[in-house]
Amino acid sequence: MAYLTISDRDKKMIIWNFMEELWENYQNAVENNLPTDFEINNFYNFGILLDYLKNNSLGDFDESEMYKILIDYANEKRYITTNGKYVALTQKGLDECAKSIHDWD
Repeated sequence: MAYLTISDRDKKMIIWNFMEELWENYQNAVENNLPTDFEINNFYNFGILLDYLKNNSLGDFDESEMYKILIDYANEKRYITTNGKYVALTQKGLDECAKSIHDWD
């Protein structure tokens, strides 16, 4: 695959949508006594953003590019942990989610 240049705007859009959905999923899981680690592919916004980026800006963009953005974000901010295709909020991430304005806003 050719090297892709992903704009900061697109990266921020991916992270914002992902983190907001992760927080909603976490709250729902806690409320219903379910596991709080989630398969990345099962995120609703993951598929929508992937389609958007393929169709509107980056034709060769695929899931591996989305994973790389999220793994880089996880390593930088430490709000999430990734294990293969699974993701979970860290305590630092939970603390950030509890704020009215988040670092990813």
